[in-house]
Amino acid sequence: MIDLHSHLLPGLDDGPEEVSETLEIIKEMSSFGYIEIIPTPHKFHTLYNPDPNIVMGRIAALKKTMVRRFSFEYMCNILKIKELSDHREFSRTSNGYKVIMVEFSPFVGKSEIENSVFSLNAGGFIPLLAHIERYLKDDEFWLDLRKKYKVFFQSSVRTLAKPSFHIKKKQVIRFLEKGLIDNLGTDLHRATQLEKVEKGLTFFRNNFSGLGKDLFSDKFLFENS
Repeated sequence: MIDLHSHLLPGLDDGPEEVSETLEIIKEMSSFGYIEIIPTPHKFHTLYNPDPNIVMGRIAALKKTMVRRFSFEYMCNILKIKELSDHREFSRTSNGYKVIMVEFSPFVGKSEIENSVFSLNAGGFIPLLAHIERYLKDDEFWLDLRKKYKVFFQSSVRTLAKPSFHIKKKQVIRFLEKGLIDNLGTDLHRATQLEKVEKGLTFFRNNFSGLGKDLFSDKFLFENS
């Protein structure tokens, strides 16, 4: 398994402050079955906008671990994203689209999401939209967005650790049942969240084991991409 969403690099954004906590997280993630972690520090966030060289320095400080490369979790600013020469994309489709992770404000409107995806596609990107359950849009909106544009959807595995009646957990379960989710990330920030990662993985394996391989990969396929 590969984790495509975390903030575990020490002293970088809102993750661990010390290397020791990062190493603890990596050790536990390995015991869960992960073979690689691709950290995704915030980019163009109000508080965080790390330089790639600084990020690489944090990875180098970890030495020989399952963290070897990184991407960004981009706050969706189309102009700033397009200005970059190196996007550290997760992968590219057969037609050269760059797959990058994008997030929005929790209060984003449907039209802003749709317009942003359209603009990203026009710029040569297929966005992996992070934690889509956070935005509390109806299922039909996401289904329609996928029909119109090139877009991938990610949910947080930690959401599956919530109580059975929780609105976001119920939504992620529906997304999984409808085949809407392309990736499950941990969105891990601190070692204290590891228990919820483990609990969410257990729930997933008990209920959706047939989907596991594709949802924990850095490879994305898109028809006519």
